[in-house]
Amino acid sequence: MPGTNIKQVEATERSAIIKVASYAIDLDLTTGAENFRVKTTVKFAGLKPGATTYIDCVGARVISAKLNGADFDPRFDGETIYLPALAAENILEIEHDGVYSNSGEGLHRFVDPADDEVYLYTQFETGDARRMYACFDQPDQKATFAISTITPDHWEIISNYAIESTKDLGSKKKFTQFATSQVISTYVTAIVAGAYTSVHDEYKGEKTIPLGIYARKSFFKHVDAANIIEVTKQGFAYFEKTFGLAYPFGKYDQIAVAEYNWGAMENVGCVTFHEDVLIFRSKVTERNYVSRATTIHHEMAHMWFGDLVTMQWWNDLWLNESFAEWASYQSVSESTKYTEAWTEFNSLRKNWAYRVDQLTTTHPIATEMEDLDAVRTNFDGISYAKGASVLQQLVAHVGRDNFITGLRRYFAKHAFGNTTLKDLIDQLEAASGRDLTPWVATWLRTAGVNTLRPVIALNGDTYASLSIKQEVPTMPVGSTELRPHRLHVGLFDIQGSKLVRRTSVELDVAGALTEVTAFAGQKCADLVLINDKDQSYAKLRFDERSIATMKSHLGSLDDSLARGLIWASLWDSCRDGELSATDYIAIALPALKNESDISIVSATLGQIDTALWAYAHPSHRAALRLQVATAIESFLDVAESGSDHQLQFAKGFANTAITPAQLERIKAILGGSITGLTIDAELRWFLFICGVKHGVFGPADIEKELALDKTAHGKQYGAMAYAQIPTKDAKAKAFSSITTDDLSNTIHSFKCRGFNDPLHTEILSDFVDQYFDVLLKVWETKGYEIAETTATLLFPSWVISEATVKKAQHWLDVTGKDASHSLRRTILESRDAMVRALKAQAADQ
Repeated sequence: MPGTNIKQVEATERSAIIKVASYAIDLDLTTGAENFRVKTTVKFAGLKPGATTYIDCVGARVISAKLNGADFDPRFDGETIYLPALAAENILEIEHDGVYSNSGEGLHRFVDPADDEVYLYTQFETGDARRMYACFDQPDQKATFAISTITPDHWEIISNYAIESTKDLGSKKKFTQFATSQVISTYVTAIVAGAYTSVHDEYKGEKTIPLGIYARKSFFKHVDAANIIEVTKQGFAYFEKTFGLAYPFGKYDQIAVAEYNWGAMENVGCVTFHEDVLIFRSKVTERNYVSRATTIHHEMAHMWFGDLVTMQWWNDLWLNESFAEWASYQSVSESTKYTEAWTEFNSLRKNWAYRVDQLTTTHPIATEMEDLDAVRTNFDGISYAKGASVLQQLVAHVGRDNFITGLRRYFAKHAFGNTTLKDLIDQLEAASGRDLTPWVATWLRTAGVNTLRPVIALNGDTYASLSIKQEVPTMPVGSTELRPHRLHVGLFDIQGSKLVRRTSVELDVAGALTEVTAFAGQKCADLVLINDKDQSYAKLRFDERSIATMKSHLGSLDDSLARGLIWASLWDSCRDGELSATDYIAIALPALKNESDISIVSATLGQIDTALWAYAHPSHRAALRLQVATAIESFLDVAESGSDHQLQFAKGFANTAITPAQLERIKAILGGSITGLTIDAELRWFLFICGVKHGVFGPADIEKELALDKTAHGKQYGAMAYAQIPTKDAKAKAFSSITTDDLSNTIHSFKCRGFNDPLHTEILSDFVDQYFDVLLKVWETKGYEIAETTATLLFPSWVISEATVKKAQHWLDVTGKDASHSLRRTILESRDAMVRALKAQAADQ
């Protein structure tokens, strides 16, 4: 039975019956706070006249349904409209009442508490266009779109294409007609509407592209348009030159929207961003600017890869996301001032891939997607960061010039069409002259991450031999995969107080053991770094001499990307239980004191926190917490006034504070005790909530803070703060609200984050059974985004014990044995993380 979880086989069967030509979508957004009215007119061919099929439609009720001028009974079940026998050419007219969302799916409605203005935005990936208009909601059914709206007359209305005409309807309403689109997929159509404020510019390249930046009226004062526009123009110039094809659409608007589940979405010409990704209402470090730049370029890359040329089905989701991820870091590092962007990728994004790729739920980059339920779970570190790393490896494998030539041919041949992986590989093979079948088979069709270790034989103080040992992945169990790697191996020497690269040699690594012949007879280095320059995807390990060098000189290594690789390897060794949490912290803290790259500092502080609460043996935790808090406080005290490091260490200190004096100091910092540290809205809430979780502040204090920040952000942090109160009663209220109340997606997620804090393990242990008891009910009664967030963020991650693992396993084996793939995967991955934590704690004991 078709529904919101459409299966690939159903989509294939439907595409054998129909081919869509066009949609006309007429929206009335003035019909109330709960529902909107929409009339959809679809013109499509019936490839098998006389056959029947269905159209996707989620809403409250169908008002009328006509096929080729004749009324019919739609047999509407809330998700699907069933069609009568089709003609060779068809005109379908559906009028229905849609339902506004507060979960970030479909057409989301938000009321700004600052001024009571209403804001709407759409989010349609993967299959939620049906939540706004009736459609054949699958990526291969591309069509043209003509969208119109009726709205309050003071609203801004933004869609994929420019406004063609407007008309005053009286009664403070207006009609807006947008220009008819080119051929695009349903999931990249969009409407954004409300009292938005905007700034405009244009990019003049191969053609002139109008640019717009939009944000809520009350939030617009925080927009730093100059930087956003500069980065946007740099992206257009880079991609036009690299892809050999001008931006294929018309205008290019970027809109900051409230209550967004994702970082951003590549709607054609109408890119929506999580507000806090695009706009900073308080001081942030350069890491946030790098992240914003890569997100801007990521969505822009999708205009070519995803929007212009679109996957046939979601099996090739990774191609969309991996390509955009790779292209964004490449373009940002080569076209903007953020030349060290790949360091941020290695420190934050690639670590995500390594973590996901070592779970029992790991999967190949290119994998079958049976249905949309499976697709939703694969917006993960494998589809994004591992795929981008593997594309980086493919570039090294075929050569950059050949890779770009293949891409250009691919875009030119398949513009406005749908493709599969084979279509791209065909063009890369033609450009490079290489048979990529073996490469695709091992890198894209198998799962897991290999480990690379140096094997060194010395002749005095020179290398008799230096080889690279490749180990098979630990997951999936039974893997025998040894992959080909095109990579660099670097030798680094201590020179005075610095650690400096002596040389770096590129070679092909294959099989279980590969000798680096270029190093035979060379003087032994202080540090050997496999995968120097980060061209491949593998876990890295080090010899004893290199480990000793890292302990003394990691912070003084003169290359941020090389340092990032080493930091990532240290963290991975800790997660694997090869390096105890105690030893990891002992290495990390001295190196962190001298670490200049703020992305590495940010990532490492987060990893130290996880090491403390998940990987340290409980008997060591108190001493380690004091060691960490004392060290970070000392880093804060010597940080340059007003610097990124001062801000990051202030947050790190507040998060790790443990002694009464340190907790009192949080109060002092909130009062402005540190010169150069501006206590703006975001930092104030961060410091305050750190105090709340320790019991330093209570409900009366939370109310005072809410009175100071009567914004959407203030409401979010207030919800989080109440859930952070370290009492059984506060936790019970939060748990009940999270699992039963009709909360917006953002308030819900902030409550989850406040509830589940490692400092409150003793209290949280009382909620383990309740969590497993309520899972199925939440999944049945809430939308996917809210349900998935509940399952993920409420999992008793900090009640780390064999008993919790057994309860998770019992749920998987008994209670939830027939649960959806998405829910079971969430519990499987959370269970895996806890098993890993127990292993690491044993290693730390």
